[in-house]
Amino acid sequence: MPSDGASVAGSSRSSVSRASRASKRGAKKSLPPPPPPEPVEEPKNAFQSSMLSAGLSQLGRTADGLKPAYLTLSLTGTDLGNADVLGAFPHLQSLVLRDNRLVDLRGLAALRHLTAVDVSGNKLTQVLDLRLPPDGSSGPTNLRSADFSRNALDMLRDLSPFSRLTALAAAHNRLERVGEGLTSLTLLKVLDLSHNRLVSVRGLERCANLRELRLGHNSLRSLEPLAGLAQLQVLDVGHNRLAHLAGAASLGALRTLDVSHNRLGRLEELAVVRAASLLGTLDVRGNPLDKAMCLRLHVVHLLPQVVMLDGVAVESKEKVLAANMHGADAEGLRLIRRKYFPNGELDDGGGAIPPLAAGLVASSAEEEAAADGPGSGEGAYVRLDAWAASIKPEWVLGAAGGGNVVSLADQLASVCAPPRPTTTAAAASGPAGSAHNTASGAAPPANGHHGGARGGVGVAATNAAAAAASAAAAAAAAGSGKPSAANEAAWRRSQLERARVCWRWVVTHVAPTAALATTWDVEAPLFGPTAQAAAIERLLLGSGGGGEPPPPPPAPQMPGAPLAPPPPPPLPGGGTWSERVARLFTLLCRACELEAVPIPGYWKHPDLPPGSRVHAHNHCWAGVKVNGRWRLVDPTAAALAGGHFPFFVPPDAFIYSYWPLEAAWQLLQEPLSQEVWWQLPYASVAFFAEGCRLGDAALAAVNPLRPIRQGGVLPAFSLALAAPRRRGCHLAQRLYDSARRVVAEWPPREPGAPAYAFQQVVAGPRGQVEVSFGADSHAAQLHQMYFSLPAPGEYEVEVSHVRELPGGGLTLAVEGLAVPGLTLRVVEEQQLLRVKVVLPAIQPHDEAEDGILHSPAVLRTPLPFGSPHWYEAGCQLISPPPNRPLEADRSEPFKLVVPGASRVGLMAEGLEQPIELAAADDDSYAFSTSLQVPRCAAATLMAYVHHDQLGGCAWVPLVQLAVLPQSQHMVYTPIAVEVPEVGDDDPAAHFAREIFRAMDKNVDGGVCRREILAAFRRNRQHADILKCPARIRQDDGTFERFVDVFMQIDTSKLGTFTFNELAFYMGVLPTGYYQYSDEEEEDGDFDSGDEGEEGGEAQAELDAELDAPDDEGEGEVGGPGGGEASDFTGDSGGGGGGGGGEAEGPSEP
Repeated sequence: MPSDGASVAGSSRSSVSRASRASKRGAKKSLPPPPPPEPVEEPKNAFQSSMLSAGLSQLGRTADGLKPAYLTLSLTGTDLGNADVLGAFPHLQSLVLRDNRLVDLRGLAALRHLTAVDVSGNKLTQVLDLRLPPDGSSGPTNLRSADFSRNALDMLRDLSPFSRLTALAAAHNRLERVGEGLTSLTLLKVLDLSHNRLVSVRGLERCANLRELRLGHNSLRSLEPLAGLAQLQVLDVGHNRLAHLAGAASLGALRTLDVSHNRLGRLEELAVVRAASLLGTLDVRGNPLDKAMCLRLHVVHLLPQVVMLDGVAVESKEKVLAANMHGADAEGLRLIRRKYFPNGELDDGGGAIPPLAAGLVASSAEEEAAADGPGSGEGAYVRLDAWAASIKPEWVLGAAGGGNVVSLADQLASVCAPPRPTTTAAAASGPAGSAHNTASGAAPPANGHHGGARGGVGVAATNAAAAAASAAAAAAAAGSGKPSAANEAAWRRSQLERARVCWRWVVTHVAPTAALATTWDVEAPLFGPTAQAAAIERLLLGSGGGGEPPPPPPAPQMPGAPLAPPPPPPLPGGGTWSERVARLFTLLCRACELEAVPIPGYWKHPDLPPGSRVHAHNHCWAGVKVNGRWRLVDPTAAALAGGHFPFFVPPDAFIYSYWPLEAAWQLLQEPLSQEVWWQLPYASVAFFAEGCRLGDAALAAVNPLRPIRQGGVLPAFSLALAAPRRRGCHLAQRLYDSARRVVAEWPPREPGAPAYAFQQVVAGPRGQVEVSFGADSHAAQLHQMYFSLPAPGEYEVEVSHVRELPGGGLTLAVEGLAVPGLTLRVVEEQQLLRVKVVLPAIQPHDEAEDGILHSPAVLRTPLPFGSPHWYEAGCQLISPPPNRPLEADRSEPFKLVVPGASRVGLMAEGLEQPIELAAADDDSYAFSTSLQVPRCAAATLMAYVHHDQLGGCAWVPLVQLAVLPQSQHMVYTPIAVEVPEVGDDDPAAHFAREIFRAMDKNVDGGVCRREILAAFRRNRQHADILKCPARIRQDDGTFERFVDVFMQIDTSKLGTFTFNELAFYMGVLPTGYYQYSDEEEEDGDFDSGDEGEEGGEAQAELDAELDAPDDEGEGEVGGPGGGEASDFTGDSGGGGGGGGGEAEGPSEP
């Protein structure tokens, strides 16, 4: 037996064929439409000289004030062809020559005092073509107003002789471009170019004094050339082809704006004039935007300064409704509660302040959590999804009794569980229960499926047996008057199934037309561009028959339950694509006896860059009430994803992408303000559906980094998140620049260090996180992600979930390629997280703080390169941090965790065996040691683990670390030097103490190179005392000599020296070694040399020694404590006190 859809299709085809045959029999050839009639010109009166005398008026005086004269002449409706006859009236100031046959105005050159001319309705082809001399010595150069409307103008000539014009009208002509003719009219205030053929307004940029501009009834597509008209107050661009208002954002003085009958399709386009605080009159009629839901209220909220909208005055009631629609009532309620109930108590003793969503109880996926057994999870909805996909939209056209949203909802709900009877007694009564089921559009179930008309006699018998059994079971509990447990569970499952099947039907059948660029388009069709699809849309949305189903009756109020929200308002017609999708889902749910409402608001869609904002709401989703709890669903986003979208999204995850206009629909205890919402990172719904969670509370939509100075290292950006680790899946990370070019990505395309993106997991119990999403729980592990920035600027960080095809891909045998041929990796990628990173410009070098600038170049932070085993085994590099570059010749503490490894070592160029790290005592697989970083391009950390292919244990590379060269460091042979303790109050160390205090400005007990250089600039005598050059430069070898001295003082090789090290370098013996006397105190070894002749001689000796060749003072310098370490009394001998020699080159690791 053919299905209903097939019969409908057959009947429609037969009717179409009959209609086509009838049309062929009675068809006649259509005649072309007749051409439009030529306009008939009204007859003109013959011009006579006496008409000039009759048209004179306004008696006054000539310009010199000596003679009386008529100042105004009006002559209309004649066949006057030129203005030569007007030369007899040289004192005219105002001239009206409307509706004549003028083709030449050269006669007006004699009217030097003319200030206003009106020649509209003639046959002129030029504007003010008076053939004046270039110097402007004659002619009406004082002209202030000119009206050339309704002529035959096709261009605007150069009007520089009439630079005093303040008003010009050239409407109803043939102008296609403005050109350069108006550039000299800097005093022009009123310009009318309406009813022309203008395609561009380029040429009006220099008319900066314009106050009123009328450009209606043209073919304009852009207003960008008007951006400089800051004094414009009236702008009429109605009846054009404008799809956006770019260029109007800078028109802050606007008072009247007419953009009616254009192609504006988004409310966001009107937000560009928000800065026009004096805008009082706005006309947006005739745009596609008119079809948006509640457009007037949205415009009133977006532009509260408007008092006249679309020709109708804005009432106070509308402003209140608009404010409440956008959550002002909820925000005001919040402020009132905070002001009058600061302690969280109400007058009625109700305890804590109720949340804004007091009557809206959010769902926690209780229905999914209660389901268990083989039918639980997404598999339980396969039958519902398949049934929804099988019912095509065309079914509505062939439904019995006329298709509408109610009949479609009944058909969809026919496979769902039956609704709950009122009581078990009612269920046992039979007719009442069956009547209830029939009224709701659902047939009794049979073996878990509803057969309806398709079930046959066998199904009916089964239904009867099942009904008898259930009636007998219900009769026993009839006295209680409560539903049985089985009926209660079936009823609760029924609501979820009905909501699910409605959602799946909408998502499946609007997905073919879904496009992100058209979700806010009012003209995009839901089911296709055909006439049949348009008819289906009209039927379902209530404007083509059948009407809308009434909202379901409110549920009975339970004692102690919060107040239920007010009933939803009736749904308006039309709307954008997403508004119509949400409205269709809402109508289907209401027809299935479920409460549902559309929810307009803001959406962080995938094409919205992080940090960008929209000024008007750009999306609409829905809320549906299932078993007394509200669920937030977005059928538009599900359609864009091809149906791969969760049906349930918790409110705390939903809020990252959606912000409703009414704060109550956030379904949160503490709703977020819009400003806070924009600052949240752009985490998609898929981010939470995949079991991920943010691991860094400080992560925001825009993340500024600290600025760096010249000669520094660019910082690396890092973030942390928790995600489950599954076989064949991983998290991909990319760094885009402002032009959307990939500048770093992981996994990297080219192996080896340095890498510019790196990822690792946090090993051990600290990295284990339990993540819940609805009824599902996931065991997730913390991931650390690092990005190296190439230069200052703005970047976008994107994290995606990549799922590979099981089996490693597809292998293709290609002729000419060796076996196994070509391997294709099939992956599915889903965007999860996006944030913006801002690195400020490089700051100039500060010698006072940073010391000598070796090179102004900045370095990009090299990141480690991890091998496949690094990520698969779950290894973690703890120290040094991955975002801190390694420097050669530095002593670095290494610590890492390598699960399953028995030994870990560091391998570098020149080493035959890895330098092994010590293993921790516990079973944490942690390895640590302190190593001096060798001078090489890169070092590799390796692990001794079991190798499957070799069938034994072997060294496996884990991670490769790039090493930055440090040429400014001098490396000495490590010799254990015991620094003696010198008492701070020791008289022999008083001079060393003064020098150390002068250097240690931050009083931290250590002096670094920056501090010692700053001390040398403050007091050059300190440099002389420590045997350093008085002036240190990078290019003359003095810096190397300074480094030599510093390394001799810094015996610990930690980059700073202490007071004891300085005293040891200066030859001060330990406390108690000296037996002081008064004579020794008066004649100490260290003389400042500031006073007397002896000081000058000592200074001369020091200068002579600094100028001596290097082999005298440096080639045989002893190590710490040797050579020159004791040569502060003027002796230049070499005896050593306790050191070793200097190595000629870098030490071997």
